Amino acid sequence: MKLIKGLLAIALVSLIAVSCKEAKEKAEEATDQMEEVATEVEETAEEVIDSVKAKAEEVIDSVG
Repeated sequence: MKLIKGLLAIALVSLIAVSCKEAKEKAEEATDQMEEVATEVEETAEEVIDSVKAKAEEVIDSVG
């Protein structure tokens, strides 16, 4: 009986360890994806700023 309980305990601990490892990997993947999205947003924002600056200079030149 003790042997069976010991084996079940080992199996349970192994299952929990595998589940935690998978959850950690998924969390790391999500973090990587969020970093990629943040980089893309930053690049897009910079492009928009450059575009607005260019249009503003065109307006200033046409008025002046």
